[in-house]
Amino acid sequence: MAASKALANRQILSNILHHLSDMNSDQTVEFLEFRPTLVPAILVNCQMAPERRQYYANKVYYVFLLSPLLGSAETLDFLDSLAWPNLKSLELEVDLQRYGSLFVSMLHDGLEHVELFGYQSGGVEYFAATVLPALFGPCKNLRSIRIGLDTIMDDDPVHTIEVKSANLMDKDALFTRLSQRIGLEGLEIDLDPGVALLPLLSGPNAFPSPFASLKRASIMCYPDIAIALPVHLSRIEELHIFDDVIAEMCHCSDLRLLKIGVGSLAADFPSSTSLPRLSGAPLSRLAETCPRLEDLNLLAAEPAAIDGLSILSVDFDNFCTSLPGLRNLSLKLHPTTMATLQTTALHRLGKCPELKVLRLKIACQLPSLPVPDAVPRILVSSDGATPESIPQRKVLPIFPKLKHLALCHPDTALAPVPDLFTGSVSSQPSSIVDPSIEEELVRSWAQPLLTHFPCPEMLEAWGDFAGHDNESLNYFLPTEEILATTWEFLSGIEQDLWEDDGEAFEVEDGWESLEDWEKASLMISKLNVHDEELEDMVTLGRTLEVDGYFE
Repeated sequence: MAASKALANRQILSNILHHLSDMNSDQTVEFLEFRPTLVPAILVNCQMAPERRQYYANKVYYVFLLSPLLGSAETLDFLDSLAWPNLKSLELEVDLQRYGSLFVSMLHDGLEHVELFGYQSGGVEYFAATVLPALFGPCKNLRSIRIGLDTIMDDDPVHTIEVKSANLMDKDALFTRLSQRIGLEGLEIDLDPGVALLPLLSGPNAFPSPFASLKRASIMCYPDIAIALPVHLSRIEELHIFDDVIAEMCHCSDLRLLKIGVGSLAADFPSSTSLPRLSGAPLSRLAETCPRLEDLNLLAAEPAAIDGLSILSVDFDNFCTSLPGLRNLSLKLHPTTMATLQTTALHRLGKCPELKVLRLKIACQLPSLPVPDAVPRILVSSDGATPESIPQRKVLPIFPKLKHLALCHPDTALAPVPDLFTGSVSSQPSSIVDPSIEEELVRSWAQPLLTHFPCPEMLEAWGDFAGHDNESLNYFLPTEEILATTWEFLSGIEQDLWEDDGEAFEVEDGWESLEDWEKASLMISKLNVHDEELEDMVTLGRTLEVDGYFE
């Protein structure tokens, strides 16, 4: 009587279910076997009248069930002949060959989420040939299928399938079945399909429209599959794929985001001596056929980069002209292969006014950019003319919205020589430079940086001009002390050396009244004064190979 009154009281019933949902993993298995659903009510008495069991089944929205332990007297017979008209989510850790027939009535067009776990005695053939068709047939409105250990993303409103850590052997059968799923918009799978699937993607026996509705994909696959697949992805908008398929992306006219990475395909490829190549023609073609592209990221695994020797200026110019809405561009191009674009790349990228992130592993020459005749006061040397005496010529910024700029260390008098070091080149200037030459060099870089990048939040030194260094240094708020930041960038000095915290350098009297370049000169003079090193002392993590380097 008390139980009936409790179940009839909505507040009490809600508290009971919330209590069940808050149980921790250190509680007994008996309490955790059934998550907060009304299924336990059916198990109170297996001899309960069928009408009463159906009464409870009609109220179930979510089901989680485990297979009975081997050798136990427990069964799942209580599910027989029940309908589940309101079931939305089904999570099973059940051997489906043994008990699958009991769950057929749970598979209907109202089911939205499915998770399948546990040992399957029927093997992958039964799973691919029987289980998946049973799901895809009656379940017309599935939003997600999970085969693995992760949880379902309940707030994902699209039709998405995620297959991870599933330990499936016959991955080709699963991939084939997924390719025919009508309405599938999102696919994330870490089971790489093999080359045996090529006849299904190209040739006379190819499927007429695999993945016809796919919009988002994250797939690991062989290069042959990666090249054959894009021609079928007419509706793709976001593609995260493992290998270089840029030549085939022209079929994806609605593409907005593209990330292509070349991973370790062989023992020596890609490597620092064997680089994947990218020519200008497919890059130009990509921009022409995918005018909605906003985010492009092309990279190769460390320590490699992309050989861009075949990217002609005309192709790069057409690429920039065709993508006025480009917002993020990251090209990990090997700097020694991009000499033809060092002085023109930034000019051409000015045709992409929406750019906010620009990462080019190229030694772009900022001094080649136009600058106004009126030099900002912070850039005028002590013996130079004042801004008021110089004729005015207005120059509009090329990158008015850019917040993150990454270039490799350029080849200047301040740049370290890579073969002097065993490690990164990003901690000390290579030699002492004549102060007047140093000052002129820094100012020639600082003025275009200040002119054409009015709102930067980060300046990144991405490797060096010789392609030997893959490390990067980030300089934040570069316009606050533009000369100091520019000198750091050109020299490869860590930015924290400039922090006025009393630790790196002793603050001298009158520091606040000094001009920017005077501060920079003072810091440089302190860095260039080195006392005799102690025995076995390691200077800034490097081993010097040239005697008298600090003399």
